[in-house]
Amino acid sequence: MAKKLSIMDSGWLMMETRETPMHVGGLVLFDIPEDAPPDYLEGVYRYMVEVDGICRPFNQKIQSRLPLYMDATWVEDRNFDIDYHVRHSALPRPGRVRELLALVSRLHAQRLDPSRPLWESYLIEGLEGNRFALYTKMHHSMVDGVAGMYLMQSRMATRADERLPAPWDGRWDANKPPRQKGINVKAGAMEGLSNVRKATGQVVDLLRQPRDSTVKTIYRAPKTQLNRRVTGARRFAAQSWSLGRIKAAAKRHGGTVNDIFLAMCGGALRRYLLTLDSLPDEPLVAQVPVALRSADQAEEGGNAITMVQVSLGTHLYAPQDRLAEIQDSMAAVKKRLGLMQKAEIDVYTVLTNAPLSLGQITGLSGRVSPMFNLVISNVPGPKETLYFNGAEMLASYPVSLVLHGYALNITVVSYKDSLEFGVIGCRDTLPHIQRFLDYFEESLAELEA
Repeated sequence: MAKKLSIMDSGWLMMETRETPMHVGGLVLFDIPEDAPPDYLEGVYRYMVEVDGICRPFNQKIQSRLPLYMDATWVEDRNFDIDYHVRHSALPRPGRVRELLALVSRLHAQRLDPSRPLWESYLIEGLEGNRFALYTKMHHSMVDGVAGMYLMQSRMATRADERLPAPWDGRWDANKPPRQKGINVKAGAMEGLSNVRKATGQVVDLLRQPRDSTVKTIYRAPKTQLNRRVTGARRFAAQSWSLGRIKAAAKRHGGTVNDIFLAMCGGALRRYLLTLDSLPDEPLVAQVPVALRSADQAEEGGNAITMVQVSLGTHLYAPQDRLAEIQDSMAAVKKRLGLMQKAEIDVYTVLTNAPLSLGQITGLSGRVSPMFNLVISNVPGPKETLYFNGAEMLASYPVSLVLHGYALNITVVSYKDSLEFGVIGCRDTLPHIQRFLDYFEESLAELEA
């Protein structure tokens, strides 16, 4: 049965251009077992393609007859070709992480084929240290970043000797519970009008806040080099940090892991813009996604997130002062969301993101004042070791998207005792993106000192 896309999900399709592909992805590193045979990776590839059918949402493609996907629905692809979606690749020698990140940068810059299900997965061999990698990308209309991460990780084993079907194998559909029936239409309409009224009031109240307040909303960000037009070229950088170090810094300053993560981002952005001699006097504002679904709802597909704006305190020299501003700004966000019902938040999300979609579609983004400066995400991940067809997962790095006017994205995913940072940007708009990895470390060291 065809499933109509929500307004938010259709928006990602409407915004897509050659310069702004709208997919999110993940780069996962695995350790080849010590007793693996010489053809081990060929066996892994066969495991990925020799499947018993294809499950949702991997077998769904877009069907639309009106322009701008205004009537877009998900339908099953009756001519699904697994060899198109799952690909086997290899790194050039010497197979360093540097070559791996360069390959992912190129793969992530390429658009997905809109006539097929909107995902691809690459098995990448030749990585030094007896390792291999798996890079998977999915369109944002198919899943949000949190749901995509949950979906892939929930289909990995927790023991080396456990064998589960490939994440897209049709056998996963057999284990899904039946869908719940819809709500009463009349009651839903009345409640919807009330939610629109309340959510509009929240937006108006936010826009009335003083510009120099730590309470941020859209259009309270200075225009910087991050907020220019982008090309289709991408540069991806990734690195892991000890979760223990970050927890210790959080305890020392009476904050949370997320506070320290945002402070690392604020410090790194301050350093980066100083090297370009373009640090604004006003603080940068981050658009921070907040998940509205639980891990067991990831298979439902679509997007279930809202967006909030947080000050990064980049105008402040002292790291403690930047952290305090971030904490104040985040506390105000949590207080406001706590006063809203889930349905109100859904309407609020549509209202605050509509200008973003319109800016991308009309070509105004990157030419007018930005709604915010960049997107920064923190995605909670698994706390136990995971395995993919017997291979231990070593690290999992998020690969997100950039837009016209928003040329940089920083996302972090937790895994066991690490935080895995993924930084992606337009390589033509922002030079030397890889320097952010050094700036993150310097910013964390400041808070530890």
